[in-house]
This record gives sequence, structure tokens and C-alpha cells, in this order.
Amino acid sequence: MSALIPRPTPTPVPRASTSKGAVGSGLRRASAAWNDNRYDAVQQRLKDLAATMDAISDSLLYSAKRMKQNGEEAASTAAAIARADLDGAFVELTEETSSALATAHKATRKAVRSSQSLAEKAHRAQTLHQRMYQPLDRVRSGRRHRTPKPGFFNR
Repeated sequence: MSALIPRPTPTPVPRASTSKGAVGSGLRRASAAWNDNRYDAVQQRLKDLAATMDAISDSLLYSAKRMKQNGEEAASTAAAIARADLDGAFVELTEETSSALATAHKATRKAVRSSQSLAEKAHRAQTLHQRMYQPLDRVRSGRRHRTPKPGFFNR
């Protein structure tokens, strides 16, 4: 057997909070949080999305690495079985396992690239949102009096 690779410490994934109240109240609370379009709330959601996708990428990279190692080990085991003159069915099954792990490794690497791309896009969106709306948020937050909600003058 190959040496075990230490698993990376997973980053906590943000989850919608739930309460012990009526059924569905957790959903209402989560949807209320997603309906909060204040500058800080949007910034936090974008940061959480980017962090989650980074954590998913790390986890997928670990899985891909293990699949590749296990596939190589299965191929080595198939060769050893063949050299030992065991039944060909066992060699064939072990080679199929190796092939399946190689295919899964390729698919996982593709998922890693997709999750990394989404993480980069979330980081860029957060930066762009900050650049566009932070000055406005500073103005609105610095006022003594409340300002109308967006769309107020469109009535």
C-alpha cells in the first residue's frame, strides 16, 4: 500500500441558519438573508462564495491526487497478479479498476478547473462590486438622516 497523504483541513462551508421554530422558518431566514442587498451583505456573500469554491477546489485536488495514486497502485497490482499466474479474470478486473480510476481522475481535474474558475470569478465580482459601490456606501452610511430605498423615486 502507498503511504497515506495527509488530508487538508477543510474550510467551513457557510450554511443557512435554521431555527427551532416552525417548519420552514430556516428557509425564510435564509431567503431573508439573501434578500438583504446592503453593500456589506453582498460583499460578505461574495467572499463566502469565493472561500467555499476555494475549499471545494482544494478538496477536489486532494481527491484527484488520491484517485491517480490508487489507479497507479491498481495497475501495479494487476501486473503483480498477472506475474503470479492467477486467473485472468482477476487481472482484467484490476485493470478495469485502474482504468476507471484514471477516467475519474481526469473528470475530477476538469471539475477542479471549473471550481477554480468560479472562485476566481467570485473574487473578481467582489472586487468590482467593492470598487463600484463602496464610495456610495460611505456616503449613505455617513449621513445623519436615512435615505430613501432604491426605486423610491420611480413610483
